[in-house]
Amino acid sequence: MLSVLIRRALATAPLLLALNAASAATLQQELMTRAMVLRGDIDGRTIQLTLQPKKNEDGLEGRYFFFGGSPDILVAGEVEGDDLVMEESVNGRDVSGQWEGHRQGNAITGTWSSADGSVTKPFSLQIP
Repeated sequence: MLSVLIRRALATAPLLLALNAASAATLQQELMTRAMVLRGDIDGRTIQLTLQPKKNEDGLEGRYFFFGGSPDILVAGEVEGDDLVMEESVNGRDVSGQWEGHRQGNAITGTWSSADGSVTKPFSLQIP
């Protein structure tokens, strides 16, 4: 009896794996279809990042802030597959930082760096 159950489980395993893979959307598919609010941190400081597809052009745009008080910081960038690349601007004109991240499960993790690359910090964002 046990061997029959094992054979049935093994026979259905490829189908279950295929269904699971087909239902897993890439980060690009998720971010380019709707606005999304992500929470996480940059080097331990809690942030909230709002991203949405740009209107009438490719890419993403949004803003983030640090909890505990900070002005909104503008971001814009691109996502390809599960890779995210963005630039940020504190004043709306000049690049003040860069983000490079990759989706890992239900999170985007990567590195934030200052515009000149002299400062780098890890970041992590939870995907809702």
